[in-house]
Amino acid sequence: MLKTAGIFLSLVCVIALIGCKEEGDITPGPTAKPEQPTVIVNNEAESGEHTIVVNGFGEVIAAPDFSTITIVVVGSSETAEEAAAKCETLTQQVREIATAQGVLPKSLSAAGVTLSTNLRESDGAITGYVARDTITITLDDVSKVNGVLSPIIDAGITESYEATYSLLDASAAYSGALAAAMKDAEEKAAAIAEAGGVELGAIVSVSETPVGDTLVGVAFKSSAIAVNANLIVTYSITEIKP
Repeated sequence: MLKTAGIFLSLVCVIALIGCKEEGDITPGPTAKPEQPTVIVNNEAESGEHTIVVNGFGEVIAAPDFSTITIVVVGSSETAEEAAAKCETLTQQVREIATAQGVLPKSLSAAGVTLSTNLRESDGAITGYVARDTITITLDDVSKVNGVLSPIIDAGITESYEATYSLLDASAAYSGALAAAMKDAEEKAAAIAEAGGVELGAIVSVSETPVGDTLVGVAFKSSAIAVNANLIVTYSITEIKP
C-alpha cells in the first residue's frame, strides 16, 4: 500500500516537472483555426434603379458679333523692287479706302510683301517677279462689312477677298441650346416610357458631350451661326401598377 502510494507520488512529480516549463522554453505560435468557418457573412448590394438614357440635341441660330475681311493685293514687274513697290502702293490704297469707311488703324493690319518669280518653261529663266500682300480688317460691327468691302472691290485693286464671321460671345446662345437639348431629351424619354408601359421619373444624371469645335476663332462664311448643345440625360422609371 505504501509502495503504491510512493509510486503514484513519483509519477505526479514527474508530470508536474514536465508540464511546468521555464518562460524561455515556451515558443509562441498562431492560434489554431478551424478548417471551415462556422459563420459566413455575405453582403449583397441593392439592385440599381431602372432607368432610361436618352440623347438630347438643341440648336440656336445666333447673329455673329465679329467679322474678319481678308484682302490680297498683287504687284508684278520685271524687277523685284518695282513689283514690291506696286504691291505696297495697292496696300496703301486699301488702307485709305478702309479708313474712309471708318475702320480704325488698330483694326487693320498687313502681313507684309512676299516675292515670287515667274519662270520661263523652256529654260527656267526668271522673266519677272510677283509681290503679294495680305491685308486683314477686323470689325466688331458686322453690319459694316459690305460698306467697307464694296468700295475696295470696286476699285479693282484686289486679287482676292473674303469675309468670315465669328461669334466671340456664345454664352447666351449656348444657354438657349442647352435648354432646347433638355426639352428634346424629355420628349424622347417620355415617348420611350409610354411605349414601354412605364412611368417616367426624376432626372438621375445629365452630362454634356462635345459638338464639333468651339465657336471662338472659328470662321463662318454665313452671317447666321448655329450654336449646338448635346446632352446625355438619364431618367428613373417605375412600372405602372394595374
